[in-house]
Amino acid sequence: MGVIVAADSGAEKLRELERPPEILVGDMDSISPATLDWCKKSGAQILIFPPEKDDTDTTLAIKTLYERGALDVDIFGASGRREDHFLATLFSIYGADTGMKLLITEENFQAGLMKDGDSCTIMEAIEGETWSFLPFGGGLPVVTLEGFKYPLKGQTLDYTRPLGVSNVATGPLVKVLCRGGALIYFRWLKEF
Repeated sequence: MGVIVAADSGAEKLRELERPPEILVGDMDSISPATLDWCKKSGAQILIFPPEKDDTDTTLAIKTLYERGALDVDIFGASGRREDHFLATLFSIYGADTGMKLLITEENFQAGLMKDGDSCTIMEAIEGETWSFLPFGGGLPVVTLEGFKYPLKGQTLDYTRPLGVSNVATGPLVKVLCRGGALIYFRWLKEF
């Protein structure tokens, strides 16, 4: 088990689970006083930033993990109750040129980012799962998909035509190749 870092009110969920974070980071504008006190009593390192800052609390958490040498990071609770915060988290992942693998994991989906240079990624899947692939960032990605009902071979994905939405995995592994630009993917978790 790796280091658990809570971004501000993310500690509320950890308190429900009775899993204190090792580090609590943020401006502490949305955490309850009781949960903040629980984190302190649990021995968490608390990094408080002023509310007038250039980074979101999630971005600060990613930077904190990077500084501590983390390579694989699972981000929970990113979709939250505010779509703007979720989009900001996606931008934070895009902007994190750290070599870290950052994966958003929610109850019913996972989301990740591939940039040019991720020459080929093979991922586990469950037959029948829905996956979506969308361009992200500045350049347009050229994408190859294998192991899907609708395979692509060297297809440019652009913002005006959502060609990569709602594809279906056909087996236990899928292969994604991204050249140029960046690609965000959503894996809608199928329960069996």
